[in-house]
Amino acid sequence: FVRATNMIFSSLKYCKTLRANMLEPEIFHLNPKNSDALQFRKFVRMLPKSISFYGAYWYKAFPLDMSQFPSLFNSSRIPVKGKDKLYKNEKAKHMLVMRNGNMYIFDCFDRDGNILPASQIMSNIRYIMEDRTERPSHPLGYLTSQNRDVWAQARDNLLASGNTEQLDLIDSALFNLSLDDHHADNTIDLSKQFLYGDSGSRWFDKSVSLLMTSEGDASVNF
Repeated sequence: FVRATNMIFSSLKYCKTLRANMLEPEIFHLNPKNSDALQFRKFVRMLPKSISFYGAYWYKAFPLDMSQFPSLFNSSRIPVKGKDKLYKNEKAKHMLVMRNGNMYIFDCFDRDGNILPASQIMSNIRYIMEDRTERPSHPLGYLTSQNRDVWAQARDNLLASGNTEQLDLIDSALFNLSLDDHHADNTIDLSKQFLYGDSGSRWFDKSVSLLMTSEGDASVNF
């Protein structure tokens, strides 16, 4: 419970830092001794944005493209025949948890945008881990591993059957946490589990998924 809570809480803090435009830029340092230092940061911070790149270049430090970072949270790719589309809803305050083919939703932010107490998040995780709901015969997560056009048609059928609200909750979730009961015998087995694992407890369309086994091994799928 504790490690899963820590992963969630850290992800939420990262999300808030990103949206507050306070995330430290990703930089490739050709000469870390000179550029990965406070002096370099102060120097670049004083430069106008229009020439800050050249200042970093002078230090042999190369800022990496972070233009996709705003799409990490509250986003999903939506299957459409011929070409997927990206869906984002930054107003959503909930996250998705998948375990044993079942899905759970709970809020992570309050109405003012503050992260809910870690104790409350851990209580939700505890409830999910102790839930004895049987595994569905055909977990919905399987569809996200299908051919994209096949999944697009299946999704249209789900929408036509009155599942718009449920799918929107999944698509707009901050991120997904997959809790696996799988026991890995070795690192190869663990790698396979994190690469695809139980696709019934995965939503491969989410931009970010945290994966955790019952033994506390963890990974990120994005």
